[in-house]
Amino acid sequence: MDTFHVESKKGMNLLEALLRIQDEQDGTLSLRYSCRGAVCGSCAMRVNGEVVLACRTQVEDLMKKPALIEPLPYFPVIRDLIVDMSAFFEHYEKIEPYLHGKPVTPRHEYRMEEQKRKEIDPYVNCILCGICFGVCPAFERNSTFLGPAVLAKAFRFLIDPRDGRNGEILKMADSHEGVWGCNTVFQCVKACPKEVP
Repeated sequence: MDTFHVESKKGMNLLEALLRIQDEQDGTLSLRYSCRGAVCGSCAMRVNGEVVLACRTQVEDLMKKPALIEPLPYFPVIRDLIVDMSAFFEHYEKIEPYLHGKPVTPRHEYRMEEQKRKEIDPYVNCILCGICFGVCPAFERNSTFLGPAVLAKAFRFLIDPRDGRNGEILKMADSHEGVWGCNTVFQCVKACPKEVP
């Protein structure tokens, strides 16, 4: 375990601190990041036992004691704070996460009622950061569990009146790999940076 000291400034987030460490103290420190604005989810990691986005975590909030920064749990570590998310995305691909049109060719565009769109909106907000996987105790006993992000996305398509495969999605969700694999602890909901239900 390596120890680093960073002089913080007001408003500095953990991602900025890690990049400063990379620039000034250890050029080999490896981490993922992209948008720096909580849009891409790339900088998810565990900090003092809590799984967070580094770009949304204020250094000032970590100043009371030394911060223990670790990679996302339940994922194989590639190097330092970089994890292999292949299994996460393989689970995600199982639901074919895109709209499947209905078999009948429409004469006009599919319209969606405002209320239905509002019902779908929270599930569209998932940024695929993997935080929900990192806090989900179901993975300790069942690595085939689809996981919270996948089930939320499946629900998004299930309630979308434009999608034509409701039976297929229900069959996948109604299994030990699906909703019956959930421990109903709901740490995923609590930890989600985008408040996906």
